[in-house]
Amino acid sequence: MKALFTTWALFLATLTVAQGDTTATKPDTTTYPGLPMLNLGVSSTRGAYVEVINTDTIKDKSHFTIDMKYKRITVITEPKPWASTSDSIAEVIHDRKVERRNQFTYWSGVDIGVNTLLAADGSTDLPKEAEFLEIDNTKSRFVSINFMEQKIEFGTHHVGLLTGLGWEFVNYRLKNNALLAYNADSLYGMPMDEPDFRKNKLRQMGLRMPLMLEFNTQRSPLPTEADVMAMRADTTGALRRTFKPRHDRNFHIAIGVVGSWYFDTMYKQKYTVEGNDRKDRDKGDYLLLPYRAAAAVRVGYGGLNLFAEYALTPLLKDGKGPELTPFTVGLTIIGFN
Repeated sequence: MKALFTTWALFLATLTVAQGDTTATKPDTTTYPGLPMLNLGVSSTRGAYVEVINTDTIKDKSHFTIDMKYKRITVITEPKPWASTSDSIAEVIHDRKVERRNQFTYWSGVDIGVNTLLAADGSTDLPKEAEFLEIDNTKSRFVSINFMEQKIEFGTHHVGLLTGLGWEFVNYRLKNNALLAYNADSLYGMPMDEPDFRKNKLRQMGLRMPLMLEFNTQRSPLPTEADVMAMRADTTGALRRTFKPRHDRNFHIAIGVVGSWYFDTMYKQKYTVEGNDRKDRDKGDYLLLPYRAAAAVRVGYGGLNLFAEYALTPLLKDGKGPELTPFTVGLTIIGFN
């Protein structure tokens, strides 16, 4: 409650300041020619408003003004003096290297895809004894939130070793109306006439970690000591922009493995009995392998990223059911870079 009151108090205070200028006009740009200005005001047509008036086309100016009714506030910025030229240059180059490495890494983000299960011969047509695990591919979704990444460059941003962490959700939507059950020996399915399952799925949730070799095509050189000194003296920012990483035109590909550890498994059904909707859940492991190693490839251009993962480990524990291999394809819908 205290935090809510404080928030409203700050909002009202801000609104009061803005209301002080009910007849705001364009600030006089003759006093500070060429400088961008922040204009605050309130009018009957626009209400409370804030606008930036840019009176110059040259970027990276170090001043801006805030015009009030009776006062003008000017904020002036200037480069911080260097305590040591050599140390400061090394710090700038290090920061550029970190920025470049982060720009040219394509793991962090939200991946979404579809799952399928392949038979021992690599076919999507499952043998008779495995038909109870036949899945609806379009509804068997894969979602991964990759929240951390780290890249080791091999002397250049073009090639590096990628690793990181992610949170993975794997769903297998069963196509046939069969109830899964298991004992100490095997997983099996019992065909059901009633009820008719609207949803019948297995889900695994866990953490994932990649180890991949990544390649990028876009050129992004690091500045030299002379470049850093020149950038410091350049007031237009043009030289600084030449060293800014450009991943929008970069073609990238990563090849390697992704390891997953599943700490949660759930079997879920939805159906209707005598007009009543029912929902059943079971947290048993259903003899699913609690870990996975998958051969993986990620390829894309700019912000577009496609991925495919082919499991090198089976879906089920050894000898506990039909031999099936998970396979996933998808794309990155949100990139964090």
